[in-house]
Amino acid sequence: MSETCNVLVVDDEKPIREGCERVLSGKGYDVLKAENGQQALETMARQPVDIVLLDLKMPVMSGEEMLEIARQKYPDIPVIIITGHGTVDTAVECMKKGAYDFITKPFQIDQFLITVERAAEKRKLEQKAKEYREQNIRNLYDLHLEKSRIKTIINCMANGVMVTNRNLEVVLHNPALMRLLEKSHEIQNPVPVTEFFGDNEPLIETLKKIQQGKEEHGVAVSQEIHAGKKVLRAISAAAPGPDDEIAGTVTVLEDITPFKQLDQMKTDFVNMVAHELRSPLVSIRQLNNVLLEGLAGPLSEKQQDLLQRGLKKIDTLLELINDLLDVAKIEAGKYIQHQAPTNIDKIIKETVDLMLPRAQEQGIHLTIKTTNLKPVKADPKAIEEIFSNLISNAINYSPDGGEVVVTAEGLGEYIEIKVKDNGVGIPQEELPKIFDKFYRVKHPRTREVMGTGLGLAIVKAIVENHQGSIDVESEPNKGTTFRILLPAIV
Repeated sequence: MSETCNVLVVDDEKPIREGCERVLSGKGYDVLKAENGQQALETMARQPVDIVLLDLKMPVMSGEEMLEIARQKYPDIPVIIITGHGTVDTAVECMKKGAYDFITKPFQIDQFLITVERAAEKRKLEQKAKEYREQNIRNLYDLHLEKSRIKTIINCMANGVMVTNRNLEVVLHNPALMRLLEKSHEIQNPVPVTEFFGDNEPLIETLKKIQQGKEEHGVAVSQEIHAGKKVLRAISAAAPGPDDEIAGTVTVLEDITPFKQLDQMKTDFVNMVAHELRSPLVSIRQLNNVLLEGLAGPLSEKQQDLLQRGLKKIDTLLELINDLLDVAKIEAGKYIQHQAPTNIDKIIKETVDLMLPRAQEQGIHLTIKTTNLKPVKADPKAIEEIFSNLISNAINYSPDGGEVVVTAEGLGEYIEIKVKDNGVGIPQEELPKIFDKFYRVKHPRTREVMGTGLGLAIVKAIVENHQGSIDVESEPNKGTTFRILLPAIV
């Protein structure tokens, strides 16, 4: 045996006790000895015993008496009766009362060892089964405790939580979800997810895609949904099961109505301020132009210089106001007014012609190359805004002159447009931020460049509203390349 097994030999004959000890010790058993039933019970009370070899006829306490007590106190310990030929019937009766087996004197060593080994195996299996039962009880208790903790945490969350299974049935939800969805009646799980949301709710389509594995594994999908007058942000992800399979979905819902209202207030405020500022600034600019043209009388050289500086500041403010109004229109979905088949080649060339004098003034060689261009479905004014912003930036951020190259090429279903310069470049850590609103790249050589930090944000929004994409590559002191892909009409 691989594990120590304690065998208690209970017999009033010393040769029997010692003979059993010699045979069993040689096989790796630990042997304990007792002369009668009373000593055996005392031994069992002091130390663990796995098997009892019990003689029936003993002084002080017989084997039958001890068996009756042992079966009550130690029902799991197998008892093997040691009996003579004349007491076999008594041994059989003892087996009916709970003894495991019996062996007769004189012993046959092989049969004796087989009986003890079977009892030891039985004892070992019963102990393993007992351990498994206890472990199972502990696991069930821990599982119940963990489930209770999770339920308490989920129920105390301010955000709504919803868990669905493979059949898109809700198997878990919390009170916050009921409040967010404005449901007063109790819902018993599991129920179809349509019980919580309408059949046409986009969230259900998202959950179906997650279940079918159409969304990238491990990535949460965020979307906005409406529940009455509330706007909720729903973040959904796959719930992993065995072997990393998708067992369902988990969705967390948050009430973002106050944030949407605040954002609308901000937009309304910006629109109001922009409109209120634009009119007086335009009037001031016109008055300054009247003065500069000498219509109100001759001006000295100093006066003309001051007025021209004022005009530049007014133009900067008007540019900021126009950009703010453009951003507000984009956020409201009203910037792209009319999309029609548009000749990109013509718009690029017109924009380059417009920028050429400014580029030459800064010592920049501005060139253009277009090949195999097809029309795109676009808003011409918005497309012009894209090129105007990108080419203007390329010129502004090339303070030491150099070259700005605009290329446009048809690539099957797409048109690829690149605006490349060899100016100051953009540090790698700043690249992820350049399309953020009001973000401007900081560089000591371009401090004099005026701007709002809205141009690239507007460009990105316009490109995406035309189902296109924009990315950027740059290296400090070597230049920057913006790359745009727009779907062509094929």
